[in-house]
Amino acid sequence: LTIVSGQNVCPGNSSGSPCVEVEVLGMLADSCHFRTKPIHRNTLNPMWSERFHFSVYFEEMCFLRLAVVENNSSQVTAQRTLLLKALKPGFRHVQLRTQHNEPLEVSSLFIYSHRTEEGPTGGATPSFSLFSSEEKHTLQLHRVTVHSAPGPEPFTVYSVTEQTTARQLLDRVVASAGNPSGYILCEEKVPLLKERSEVKRCAQCRTIAPEEEVVRLVCSWSTEKGYVGRLCLKTKDENLNERNTFLETEEEVTVGGKEGGGGEEDVFLVQVHEVSPEQPHTVIKAPRYSTAQDIIQQTLSKAKYSYSIPPNPCDYVLVEEVSRDAGSKKSSSPKPQQRVLPDHECVYQAQSRWRGVGKFILRLKEQVREDKKKVISFASEFKKLTSRSRSMTTGVGVDGPAQTESLKVWVSDGTAGASSPSSSFRELLQPVHLPACSLTLRALKLHLLRNWKLHK
Repeated sequence: LTIVSGQNVCPGNSSGSPCVEVEVLGMLADSCHFRTKPIHRNTLNPMWSERFHFSVYFEEMCFLRLAVVENNSSQVTAQRTLLLKALKPGFRHVQLRTQHNEPLEVSSLFIYSHRTEEGPTGGATPSFSLFSSEEKHTLQLHRVTVHSAPGPEPFTVYSVTEQTTARQLLDRVVASAGNPSGYILCEEKVPLLKERSEVKRCAQCRTIAPEEEVVRLVCSWSTEKGYVGRLCLKTKDENLNERNTFLETEEEVTVGGKEGGGGEEDVFLVQVHEVSPEQPHTVIKAPRYSTAQDIIQQTLSKAKYSYSIPPNPCDYVLVEEVSRDAGSKKSSSPKPQQRVLPDHECVYQAQSRWRGVGKFILRLKEQVREDKKKVISFASEFKKLTSRSRSMTTGVGVDGPAQTESLKVWVSDGTAGASSPSSSFRELLQPVHLPACSLTLRALKLHLLRNWKLHK
């Protein structure tokens, strides 16, 4: 019996440390008691994954009691008592109840039970085996599932005996096929993932020998060994291609292990954006010593393109775009900074230096040059504009230093528009001389407004 996990096992107490007590109630030889380790301050979805093994001799009189106990107060918060014979094997959700046997709606335990019948010990022979005939033993049928068998369904179930060999089963499976000699029966072992973060491994495939007994092979499979087995029908060409692919992959892994240390810690995942119009981004696994040109080659070999001509990796560069973390509320959305990685720069080291959100973008070199030209031309235009405005504010006009000199024009009484000005006003008027270049009226007014100082 395996206590996998629970859900809301302590109603009304969200900060408790629950544990599960497993108790077998029955005859004196069958009674036993187990207890799991407590899960600290988690009553919503505690995970135990603890396995218990116990022997039962009189199953009809045994009961199984599962009780959830709060470790700090030793109080039973939920329980369930079942008849051991009524518990079905496999994974089950057991709904919990209160001490008064009232059902709790959202409280349950997730368990896994497995039974094995052990034969008598000491060399004693059961009496029924002495009277069982060979014909009755051979006529006992077992059911096996064969995947990828001919037909509309993905799998087919066949009835076999204990003495049925792989050759006999193969003859039955491919009886309706056109070329029975082109098929083989294979055993596939698919690894089970213990955790979600674990890397998915490939299934192991083996060709079954013609004289091998099928029932004995199926009975040897066990999920406790970390895999799920199944029988598959394959053609000889398909099996040969898979074997060649496996050997090539093994060679690549061996070469990579010799060059870079051969460990899972020597590789890293990198995501490249804007790979192609058909593929906006891709994720590749590469060694930690890979340069930018290596990542570009691996990305282009994995990319999907609508045209038949493969792209040249030398025409591309890898652009690093990093957004700094916002230090204050005013700069909540900082502008990302872009940098072109050199061809021989280590991508893993560049990625490890990020202090914010970053990504790698695949760009054409010609496109990067055009963007750089646009930035340079914009900067030069902006510099011209700022220098022109600075010259206007300091007094330099269109005609150069000729307008910076004082205008030598004598303003007489008649041109000033006054018939008899006072002597004080005449003293304030200074002689202004006109420069050699001809000035328009608008430029003259602008210069006068810029240089005259009105007295109080």
